[in-house]
Amino acid sequence: MGRHSGEWSHPGSRCEMVRVCAVCGKTEERGRHDWGAFAPAGGCDRVRHCLRCGATDSWPEHDWGPWLYANTEFNAPQVRTCRRCQISERTTPTYR
Repeated sequence: MGRHSGEWSHPGSRCEMVRVCAVCGKTEERGRHDWGAFAPAGGCDRVRHCLRCGATDSWPEHDWGPWLYANTEFNAPQVRTCRRCQISERTTPTYR
């Protein structure tokens, strides 16, 4: 049916995993990190490290304020600003 089987293993200290198909003997490889929890890294950045190889991954976690209209015009977009890093994001024009 084209499906390979066998147990995945970590042959070294890195995050590459290898398995040999129990039926046809084909070797397959893939990467899979063992991520720890996200931790603050300054501002809105959150960082996590792989517990096996030390690779890093980052993710912003903004503290958004309320959506407010950018101005008093009829088709004004709405804007919200992060309370920590002051970055803003806006919507397309909103007709009220």
